[in-house]
Parts: sequence; C-alpha cells; structure tokens
Amino acid sequence: MQNTAPSSRTVELWIRSFAPATTGPTQERALERLERLESATTVDVAEVRIWGPKVEHTDRSKRIPQLARIQDRLEAFESWAARTGRRLEPFFRRSRCESTITGERHDVHRLPTIAIAEFEDGELVHVAPCVDDDRTIDVFDRFDALEGRSDDSVLRFGDDRRSDAVVSDRSDTKLDRSKASIERSTPDPT
Repeated sequence: MQNTAPSSRTVELWIRSFAPATTGPTQERALERLERLESATTVDVAEVRIWGPKVEHTDRSKRIPQLARIQDRLEAFESWAARTGRRLEPFFRRSRCESTITGERHDVHRLPTIAIAEFEDGELVHVAPCVDDDRTIDVFDRFDALEGRSDDSVLRFGDDRRSDAVVSDRSDTKLDRSKASIERSTPDPT
C-alpha cells in the first residue's frame, strides 16, 4: 500500500538582528508574508530565526546552541547548493580570518539581511537568496512560489525583472554604474 499522507512543509525565515533601519521595511514585509503563508495553510510550520551580519566557525561556537544552529543551517545550505547546482554567493560569503596576535585561524560567514529555507518532510528543498544559472532568486520570489503565484518551483525571469527587495547589504548602485559604463563603451555600429 502506497503512503498517501501529505508531505509536511516547514519554512524558516532568517532575519538579521539589529539590522540598519533601511532594511526594516524589507524585514517587516517578509514577516507579513510569512504570517500570510502560515494562515493560508500553505506551510505547516513557519519559524523566524535570528542571526547577525557575520558568524564565525570555531570550536567555541559549537558549544553555544544558537551559533551551532546557524552553523548547522549554513552547512545544510551549502550542501543543498552543491546538490542542486545553485550558488549562494554573493549573498552568503565565507572568508578566512587570522589573528595577528594569537595566530588563530577560523572561517567567518557573512550572512544576508533576510533568507528563507524550505523543508519538505525535514529535507531542505530550497534556500533563497540564491543564484540559479544567471538568475537571482530572492526571498520574495520564493514567497510568491509558496503562495502559488508561480507555477515553477525554480523561478526564472526575463532580463527586465525588477526586484524591490533588499536581500543583502551589497550596493546595487555599483552594479548599475558598471552596466551603464559598459553600455556607453560599446561602439555604435552605424
């Protein structure tokens, strides 16, 4: 006999604690969307988790439950990205730090302002923000997919897609300027 029990869906919304005021509206909007998902019974469990702008990966941090939870999630996110061919950078960045005084070395993860992780029956099935080929999938794209506003579990957009969400504190102004300078430097064929 085949198991016909519906799958259990859990969504974790990760938000940066004490984020700058400019990210406040984005966090509020994400919290509202999570509440809407939970009340519409699109998900079984909706949780809000807090992290900071960075987290270091050391033996000491494994003894602190909140830091250990964040490290476990980051490892799961990286495994998911490797398994699915997605990229988490530039939203999640890992760097190596070394103390010039003690000589101690450890990894530091830079974390996005908001992120979402989706689980089906306990298995991680999606993380946002991420990059799929050359398309960015942000947190609000995933909320749209979970609310049924998208037919595809992996959202794809045309080049003219506009995002009103702040998914990291990386400045988009730099990107716009570099695109403009590339467009201006292209010779006119006429």
